[in-house]
Amino acid sequence: MQVRTQMKNALRRLRALERSPQFQPPQSLLKQIEDRALKQASDEDLEMMKLLVIDCQKGGARTPTERESKMLAAHSATLDAEAQRIGFKSFAEAERKGKITMIKG
Repeated sequence: MQVRTQMKNALRRLRALERSPQFQPPQSLLKQIEDRALKQASDEDLEMMKLLVIDCQKGGARTPTERESKMLAAHSATLDAEAQRIGFKSFAEAERKGKITMIKG
């Protein structure tokens, strides 16, 4: 019975270790760019993005409002700036190279 308890404890600790950040695969460059860009967005912009995504998922194709268009343009510029910080010409280039890397890897 004691061995069984020790095994359960060992498995529980192993699972906890596997979930820890140092045992997770590193983020892709695209994910890093996206995360950095999202961290720069305001709470209001994040909420607006969330609502746009929900609308798209519901199949509600609509024209974005002027405020939404400005927010999307600003976010796109932030994505490009973050991609350039890492060494790409633009976010689009990072996406192309990221997809090629994923296919090769």
